[in-house]
Amino acid sequence: MKMHSLRRWGVAGSLVGALALGGCGHMGRGSEQTWTMNTAESVPAAVGQVKVAEEKDGNSKVKVEVQHLAAPENLKQPASTYVVWLKPDSGTAQNVGALIIDKDQKGKLETKTAFKEFKVFVTAEADANVTSPSQTTVMATKVVVPT
Repeated sequence: MKMHSLRRWGVAGSLVGALALGGCGHMGRGSEQTWTMNTAESVPAAVGQVKVAEEKDGNSKVKVEVQHLAAPENLKQPASTYVVWLKPDSGTAQNVGALIIDKDQKGKLETKTAFKEFKVFVTAEADANVTSPSQTTVMATKVVVPT
């Protein structure tokens, strides 16, 4: 599923929110900002957030939290897992891990990054160790960490 099929109001809202938050000044160590993820039509009940907090070493902790996300095997095009990707504006997408969905349709993944402006997206995949994302994007948002 390509980005153009994501909910239009969500894409616009996410970009406006990212830009507005980006203008708020320095985030400061330990403070956390949240971005809402846009969802694809294939997972209409799903909601997701990306929480980012700057750490002492200059990197950022990134926490992806989702709810009401159907098991990947229940999608129209069944998959075996969801993978979380980080993609800087001028670079390739990096697989940062599998997003395991529990029996309550919730999932969480935490990672760290040096990127200050990047896209976070979740894809349905046949294997957790893939090196490039499939076309089945189920959630996405753009993150801009204030500097």
